Amino acid sequence: MLGFLVLAIVFTRPLLTEGNDHTYKDPYDPTLQAWTLAWDTRALTSEPFDLFNANIFFPNPYTLAYSDAQVVTAVLSMPIRAVTGNPLQTSNYMVIFNFFLCEVGAYFLVLHLTGSRAAGVVAGIAYAFAPPRLAHMGHLQITAAAFIPLALLFLHRFSEEGKPRDAALFGLFAVLQTLSTWYYGLILGFAVIVFLIVRLVMRPKAFTLKWVGTFLLVLVVSGAVVAPFARPYLKVHETEPRFERKVSEVDLFSPDIRDYAIAPQENLIWGSVTSGLREETDSRGGQTERSLFTGLVPLLLGIAGAVYLFARGRGAARFDVRFYVTLVAASFVMSLGTSLYLFGHRLNIWMPYEFFYRFFPGFKAMRVPGRFVILIGLSLAVLSGFAVKGIVSYLSRYRGSFLPALACIVIVALLLADLMSVNLPMFRVPTDDEFPSVYTWLKEQPGEAPTAELPLADYDRDTFTAGLQYEPTWAPREALRTYYSTLHWKKLFNGYSGYIPDSYYRGVRAARDFPSQEAVDFFRGEGVEYLIVHGKELESARLTSVLAWDEAHDDMRQVGRFGTDYVFSIR
Repeated sequence: MLGFLVLAIVFTRPLLTEGNDHTYKDPYDPTLQAWTLAWDTRALTSEPFDLFNANIFFPNPYTLAYSDAQVVTAVLSMPIRAVTGNPLQTSNYMVIFNFFLCEVGAYFLVLHLTGSRAAGVVAGIAYAFAPPRLAHMGHLQITAAAFIPLALLFLHRFSEEGKPRDAALFGLFAVLQTLSTWYYGLILGFAVIVFLIVRLVMRPKAFTLKWVGTFLLVLVVSGAVVAPFARPYLKVHETEPRFERKVSEVDLFSPDIRDYAIAPQENLIWGSVTSGLREETDSRGGQTERSLFTGLVPLLLGIAGAVYLFARGRGAARFDVRFYVTLVAASFVMSLGTSLYLFGHRLNIWMPYEFFYRFFPGFKAMRVPGRFVILIGLSLAVLSGFAVKGIVSYLSRYRGSFLPALACIVIVALLLADLMSVNLPMFRVPTDDEFPSVYTWLKEQPGEAPTAELPLADYDRDTFTAGLQYEPTWAPREALRTYYSTLHWKKLFNGYSGYIPDSYYRGVRAARDFPSQEAVDFFRGEGVEYLIVHGKELESARLTSVLAWDEAHDDMRQVGRFGTDYVFSIR
């Protein structure tokens, strides 16, 4: 296990040494993850029933539900937060810890299936550090995939032995995965459906009344545990017209079959080799979501493992190979999304993903079908483990030979070379003692002190219609403001999350000509008490207009100045 931890540190370097004041690549999503964990920790330890009423996007309720709540990750992060006192460092260290947990989860699954520790080690490395997972280093929730193999481990055990304890543990890990990220909760549910279908085809008599009853009971209890955390998302869906991914948006992020030959730039060898192909992904979806190359060694070992099991597999191994090969095929088809793209050309072929999108709860909240690659990576890792078992078993015929150990060393070395990451590009983020002083003033104000920070995202008809997440001024302005709120926790009209509510759109429209009576009246109507105007983000003429408006009107009064940041109260 210590070796797994060392590998997690090496593959995520230099997060361990620079994680206190740096984020991976940019300050946008990584600071959102830091804010999320900080809010969760604060709410769970003080007002747990108010967890989803986060401080961003005032005056809307349930604003934590605009993205993954990451409740399980937040609970696991509490000891780190207690030691560091730094939300950014906590989030960065949880990235490392999540990779470690993924190694452990795949290790125990393959150890159970093969009985070989060497196979478990290879599977753990192949699953945890698959190139598509490294591409998501800045998405903490997407690194939290350790409970998928652990849930499948106990589903295997329950299917083999029928013990209720194993069914309960399956339910526990399924809940933990779902409350880590909804994406992987839904994807795990798909894997379970494939598992049950393959088992029904191969062993229909195994579905006894007792087995089915126990399994259904576990599903009901698991659903009851998840339901309170799902309710805020359903409430937002009822009230917010934009709170679902349209087919056109899913199509935008649907990968091309060619993307399975593209490695992310984080991969040491294949990242540069496939860079030319990767650049072509910018027109749809982007490089992070469409770099789906799973690694050459896991692919070759996975094929070898499947061939070995089809030829030599006996007993439970016959089911294992059919399940994981089917899971690779089914996940590959699902990952292609609602439209089939082949070398840049969209083919007019119906895709199964659209069926799940229209009829399965939760799929309309998913934007990126390519994340089904997690099941492909896990399946290849499992099949790679069987290949290692076969190689070791074959070489062990030579008594006293060092060949099995040597073969394992060579396989691990090749695997590490194949999957190894580059030193991650890092972005410097201010620590709490470097936050702008206006936030210290805001912290000292009584009550919730609802505040809007201006300017909001720029008003542009094209991006306003397409979605403000595509407006280039939104992320740079709102991500750090959200992160800075970990100092004061006052209610903000602003926010950075996976979803932008209609209130923010109305604010962008109303404030497009700020200062104006329309803008002041709008923010007053929303219940905002303070406006923080960041002078550095305004043209000098517009800032002059703001100050002149203050002098000529009684409904907006300056109450503080902190460098180039001006605070106004709305009467």
